[in-house]
Amino acid sequence: MRGFTLFETLLAMTIVSIVSVTSVYILFLSLNLRDLTLTTTKTDESVRVFERFLREAVLGAQSISGDNQSIFLRSQSECWSFVYDAVNKNVKYSSKIQSGCIPDPNPSSYFFPLSSKIEAISFLVSPITTGGRLVKVSGTIQTILPFDIFQKTFSLSYVNLID
Repeated sequence: MRGFTLFETLLAMTIVSIVSVTSVYILFLSLNLRDLTLTTTKTDESVRVFERFLREAVLGAQSISGDNQSIFLRSQSECWSFVYDAVNKNVKYSSKIQSGCIPDPNPSSYFFPLSSKIEAISFLVSPITTGGRLVKVSGTIQTILPFDIFQKTFSLSYVNLID
């Protein structure tokens, strides 16, 4: 009876090792690609939803106030508050639907998912010469998942002609 030689055994172990290392490498590459896709999609969707809510609030507002870290908007039947929470790196918001409401200066709900961190945000409200106000929001959002981190800078501008 004849068995495997030492050379044949070592050659088989080398081939199995190469295939195993390659498989693990491809697995981690696919996990990184999956996380990159998820973080990109999640971040883009968060910014898109934020942009939509803020646009609707600004365009319908009768009064706009705030500072560099917050903005408060009031219309005839709605009030919106967006306040940056530097400790938790997120934007807190509130929305009230009632006539004669006052925007909440201390909202409690976070706008962005907890896996997203707002590294910086700036609200700027300035009057325009033709009447109304220009509202600019710029910031940087970072979404963190186990295998990847995605960062995106955004800048939004709206003109409110009612105020």
